[in-house]
Amino acid sequence: MAKIPLPASAPSGKGQVSEVVSSLNLQVTSVLSRLATFPHPHLHEYLLDPYLNLAPGCRSLFSILVRVIGDLMQRLQRVPHFRAKLLLVRRQLMGLVPGEQMDHTMLFKGVVVLEEFCKELAAIALVKGPPEGPSPAPWPTRR
Repeated sequence: MAKIPLPASAPSGKGQVSEVVSSLNLQVTSVLSRLATFPHPHLHEYLLDPYLNLAPGCRSLFSILVRVIGDLMQRLQRVPHFRAKLLLVRRQLMGLVPGEQMDHTMLFKGVVVLEEFCKELAAIALVKGPPEGPSPAPWPTRR
């Protein structure tokens, strides 16, 4: 996986760097969501069709999300009381409870961003529906 360099003005503290990472996650999911809304059949197919047949070694957004979710599930299972901590982080992000420092905060924030991104993609797929009609046959068909 390619490493994305931090901007020259990026802060040096661990907490500040994690905020840059959170911001980057939000920006990437925002760009992908915008691309998914673009009315182009190839973008629709690649970003929103989980049944897309790909050449060996190629990955779709769906296959990447499945892998990331599987990895997150394994990591979360190793965190004590992860359900309660995840709920607390969700409430903190909504401003319902004051933020407090705890272990694995960045992991939980990443889970929340991923959940929201998946919901947004599902809503886009629902609104757009299937790609525009069936593909025309490459040759005339007899009736």
